[in-house]
Amino acid sequence: MARDTGPGLARGSTARGRGATRSPGWALAVILTLICVVAGLVPGRPGTVALAVPFALLALSGRDHRTGARSGTEPLVLISTDRHLTRSTSTLRLLLTPRPKEEPTKTLAAPSLVAITLAAPGCPADGLVLQADEECPLVADIPVSGEIAVLSYGSAGVSADVVRPTDFVQAPPVRVSVLPQVGPTLARPVSRRLSGLSGSHTSRRPGEGGELRSIAPMQPGDQQRRIDWRATARRSTDQDMLMVRRTFADAEASVVLVVDRANDLPASTEDWFAAGTSTLGQGSLHVARTAAATVAASYLAAGDRVGLDDLSGTRRPLRSAAGSRQLEQIRTRLAGMSVVPRRRHRRDPVPPQGAVVIIFSAFLDEEPARLLRLWHAQGHPVIGVDCVPVLQRTESSRAQDQTVRLTLLRRRLLLEDLQTEGITVLSGSVQDEPGRQSEREHGAPLPDAAGTDLDTGLRLLARQSRRGAGLSAAPGTARGIR
Repeated sequence: MARDTGPGLARGSTARGRGATRSPGWALAVILTLICVVAGLVPGRPGTVALAVPFALLALSGRDHRTGARSGTEPLVLISTDRHLTRSTSTLRLLLTPRPKEEPTKTLAAPSLVAITLAAPGCPADGLVLQADEECPLVADIPVSGEIAVLSYGSAGVSADVVRPTDFVQAPPVRVSVLPQVGPTLARPVSRRLSGLSGSHTSRRPGEGGELRSIAPMQPGDQQRRIDWRATARRSTDQDMLMVRRTFADAEASVVLVVDRANDLPASTEDWFAAGTSTLGQGSLHVARTAAATVAASYLAAGDRVGLDDLSGTRRPLRSAAGSRQLEQIRTRLAGMSVVPRRRHRRDPVPPQGAVVIIFSAFLDEEPARLLRLWHAQGHPVIGVDCVPVLQRTESSRAQDQTVRLTLLRRRLLLEDLQTEGITVLSGSVQDEPGRQSEREHGAPLPDAAGTDLDTGLRLLARQSRRGAGLSAAPGTARGIR
């Protein structure tokens, strides 16, 4: 998790080594000494020459860095979580503390002052000077979800006479990982081709379960507890044949969550054109993390198996499993997802047989739509989740306004094509009435977002699957829930 100091710092430390390092205070002392000596010797004024004595002593005391303050590769201060302060939901309280002192030596003197440089994402760098043994509380903004370096810092020490400085050392940044929150339990649409051996869903194959399939004469291999005595009394008039109850087997569902992290669109459209925009706010990747964690928790609570994959192809997919530990692994993997360009796959991912595939994407290009069409043609139940947040139209120029409109128009046409082909696309962002009113004030309401929210859409799909229609329904069924 620690970040390297960089080749520039490494070369500078190697070049200086353990040689002499001159400070601005030492140079000023030498210059003042020469000025006083010259100004006193030329006109013959001993008093002026005597003024150079303090400056000369100050220059001699800092003539060699090896006899002054210590120089190393470790920072003089550390930043840790302040346990005495409370942590809020949007900020993290830290404590800047001095590094524990090493064993004192006769040739090295500890610095009296420490100069520290602090830099947070989206904010200009700041600096402060503290005493060597002084502590300082800090407050840093944290992201709503994900992993990010919230604070970068470095330090350099200096003696009280400002002539014996130490090298500036860049410390590893302070990184935090915020797990995505899990929302209310959602409905769980499943496939008709369940392949699990046990679970809470009714499959279409015979076996041990709770849903009645048929009543038939007893055959070799039938268990005695399956005998239906009432049916035997009604159907076997000669009392020479026993009737047993046949049921459908219970099975677990398999779900694969696929996250597209090629883009992270901020909620403010003006930030789309800003370089180095802070990632602390809510973007499309945050919506994808939250929606994926909620869907995973809903299925895992029912005993189903959930796996996780991403379209970048940089990490191995998380295999499908059940249980609370799987939920923590999914949330941890989601928190570690950042913007990564897609790699060209040698072959497309292959979901497990009978698995429900849910893709969380901003749908800015054709790749997520192509995979949805591919898996839909292979017989997998597929669902697309539009993760673009509720946008705030804050363009500052006409060119930006036209760019945003063209991007949203392309998204709208892509989503309409998917829904026309029978692929359900739901909205993963929460659009409340105040947000919509704000959109009307700053511009036209965004027409590109999917019309059905995630909760309502999954409930409709789960109702269809319980009726036996399944998620691989006709195109008219998918268009009916928009």
